[in-house]
Amino acid sequence: MNDMQRPRSFSVGPDRMPYHRRAVFSKDVSGLAERHVDRLPDTVSNIRNRRRRIDDESLRLIDDLTNRSLDPMFSDATLVHDQRGPLQVWMSRLLVFFICLAVGLAGTVIVRELHTDPRSKIREKLISQVEAETREYNSTNDKIAKLRSQMDSLSAQVGGDADDPTADRDNLLNGFTKVEGEGISISLANPIAATDSAGSNDSDNDNIRVITDVDLQQFVSKLWAAGAEAISINGYRVGVQTSVRTAGTTILVGLNSIQSPYMITAIGDTNALQTDMSSSEQKDFYGTLNKAGIHPQVSKEHMITMSSTAGTPDLSYAKRSE
Repeated sequence: MNDMQRPRSFSVGPDRMPYHRRAVFSKDVSGLAERHVDRLPDTVSNIRNRRRRIDDESLRLIDDLTNRSLDPMFSDATLVHDQRGPLQVWMSRLLVFFICLAVGLAGTVIVRELHTDPRSKIREKLISQVEAETREYNSTNDKIAKLRSQMDSLSAQVGGDADDPTADRDNLLNGFTKVEGEGISISLANPIAATDSAGSNDSDNDNIRVITDVDLQQFVSKLWAAGAEAISINGYRVGVQTSVRTAGTTILVGLNSIQSPYMITAIGDTNALQTDMSSSEQKDFYGTLNKAGIHPQVSKEHMITMSSTAGTPDLSYAKRSE
């Protein structure tokens, strides 16, 4: 038989007819009773049971593709359509809208919390506390200065030891009284290249740095040694118990923060102070600063005024000797 005489399809016997199972647990199974196929003949049922006992996986796959090509749940869902009213449709849309809105708001809040630095709040709180303590400290010093001036005036009226040169010198050195006189000023600032040298590999910038509290302490120590009678840094008086130290990245004079440029003023013999603090007398010290990009400038001052901001020292062990 040639190709033209061959039939396009072959008849299938009753034992090879495909069968279809319904999902009895589907929600629309009640409306599918009249759509189920008739009960299979016993011969087909026997053949089906016999196929179930075959352990060949490839034959099971062929059997599933031939007899169950479409998922029963999907087939059942296409037979009976669920009719929903406009109210149900809009309620579903509103529910989905509110769920999406809630998820979006929650995501926004979470992202903002993740991008917020928790240390900033702590830093702001600490800054406010420091500012409050500084204001209280300055207020207390002002009260102390007023009380001392009142004590001096009252002592002068009763003929006390207001004119005692030793007490006057102690008060001047301790920063208890306001002073004025001639002296010198030393100005220095952070080099511009100090901020750029951190990420640079240039060998010329290896020694570039900013001014530290140690540098200011050395200036104060050398000025005291040169005969200075009163010293201030950026307008803050340096007394017997005034510390010059670093707190984080800020330099503090007592409890007052200062920033570059720094101005150190000293009252005393102008010529002696200028000579002792010149570059010729302080070669090693100024040479180290020049390598770091710091160039101090020393100049004479005809009149310097310093307030009594050093505060009263708290002496617990030292007593005046008789």
